[in-house]
Amino acid sequence: MNKTIIININSIVFHIEEDAYEVLRSYMIDIQKHFGQSEDSREILQDIENRISEMFTEKIQAGSKEVLNMEDVNAVIDQMGRVSDFESEDQDDYSSFRHEPNTNGFKVGKKLMRDPDDRVFSGVCSGLGHFFGIESKWVRLLFALFVIIGGSGLLVYVILWIVMPPAITRADKMEMRGEAPNIQNFKRSFDEEMSGVRDTFSRGLDRTGDGVTKLLQIIVKAIGVFFVILVGITLIGLIIGLIFFALAIVNVIPDVMDDSGPFYLMDPSDVPFALIAGFLSIFIPLAGLFYLLLRVLFEKKPMNNYLTTTLFLVWLASIGAIIYYSTSVAKEFRESSTIVEEKPLQRQPVYFLSENDVRVIRLKNGVKTGIGIKSENLSSYLKRDIRIRIERIDSLQAPYVRYEYSAKGSTYKMATDRAAKINYALKQDTAALIFDSAFQLSEGERYRDQEVNVTLFLPVGTKLVINDNLEGKLRDISFYDCRDRYNKDLRDVKDVEFIVTSLGVKCALPPKKSDEEEGEDSDRNEVVIADTSIVIRRDTIINAKKDGVSVQIKNK
Repeated sequence: MNKTIIININSIVFHIEEDAYEVLRSYMIDIQKHFGQSEDSREILQDIENRISEMFTEKIQAGSKEVLNMEDVNAVIDQMGRVSDFESEDQDDYSSFRHEPNTNGFKVGKKLMRDPDDRVFSGVCSGLGHFFGIESKWVRLLFALFVIIGGSGLLVYVILWIVMPPAITRADKMEMRGEAPNIQNFKRSFDEEMSGVRDTFSRGLDRTGDGVTKLLQIIVKAIGVFFVILVGITLIGLIIGLIFFALAIVNVIPDVMDDSGPFYLMDPSDVPFALIAGFLSIFIPLAGLFYLLLRVLFEKKPMNNYLTTTLFLVWLASIGAIIYYSTSVAKEFRESSTIVEEKPLQRQPVYFLSENDVRVIRLKNGVKTGIGIKSENLSSYLKRDIRIRIERIDSLQAPYVRYEYSAKGSTYKMATDRAAKINYALKQDTAALIFDSAFQLSEGERYRDQEVNVTLFLPVGTKLVINDNLEGKLRDISFYDCRDRYNKDLRDVKDVEFIVTSLGVKCALPPKKSDEEEGEDSDRNEVVIADTSIVIRRDTIINAKKDGVSVQIKNK
């Protein structure tokens, strides 16, 4: 049975056996005698106690025990080192050792931490330099190149800023550099730090006064607050957008993903997962940036390491999901196919071209006629990618129409099957040619660049009367210029006349005359109407009158 004693190190209570306590007490007295000779040395004593406290805490947690024994104390003392190990060393040898650079490069046991003593923003680059054994300026240059080339360096820097903890204590800084956290290195680090403080203080006497420094701090904080507000508004907007699209998916509000955007290209069952992945891929980095700005401005505590690691893994998973869904949709546009079909037309001297709105349901003999899709989202299956062209043929040839149905797919067969399922045809009622306003996809079919090209082959001399509702679908015809030739308000011109010539489809009306040409015509008419005598030579006079023109020749 051993007697235990309760001790307090760095505000942490430990239970220790009596014999181990005596050894630890003697060890701490030796350290205090050696380092406690000046007020500046109190900091190093505090750092040594903090390190001993951390080591005792690790032993208790690792061993699942509650009392420290002699073995634990001796292990800590061996690791920290004794005062007698370096107290008798020559001062010159110690000084040369103190300034010897660390040239071992990367060492096992280094911790990836941010260096607050060598930083531009947060110390990420200097921490990476310590970890890989290179100078921090080269790491900063590498990040700057990544930012200039593609902007990826900024995102990686923000993520590392969140994940890497800062090296706050002297023990953290030693482990960051790969140095053993013993009392000898504590003393060397403290001496270097005090020397650096004195140098910094002497240089600071030549700098700008405290008033300018405070002004700069206020300006920097104002800029930081502006960015915090900007990023916060962006985060709120992302959350509102997520809610909006989620309500559209469950049909609470009108579905906005059928006609535009990336989601209408996807399978409906994949849309919720793609929406969440896209949201997280943007929200998590912005949220990390938002928390980082709050930390810098208001000195908040760093985020829990487990939470940051979890968020980073979730962000990587969301990026992977986006890549998966993007490649899946892109594969559906890899191959293309076109199906061509030709049908004859009834020969007519004049054709009247107009459009039929397929959304309008009409009654014919008491029966409703319309499209046969039962889906609520009608716009998903009606597409307006229709192009109409008119080509000339010999006047003796019979007119006909050519349909070209095209689509894309992951394979040529799938693209051909999609093109074959397009439902569109021109309707002829004697001289009337009626084009549907949209073609129809099969129910459940997604948009894969389906389109219809309709070409009318008409004999030379055929007249066309085209309604203005087809203007958006016509190709290679100057519909507007022809409509402008009518002596009416353009809004009142609904039907425009064309004619098929040997040079192509031309407007049936002649072009308008300019004001100068009309003025010249008017002047010529006045000359004919008025009574005028024109002397050509002395013996020849031309008399122009309303009833005719006479020539008078005088005798010499």
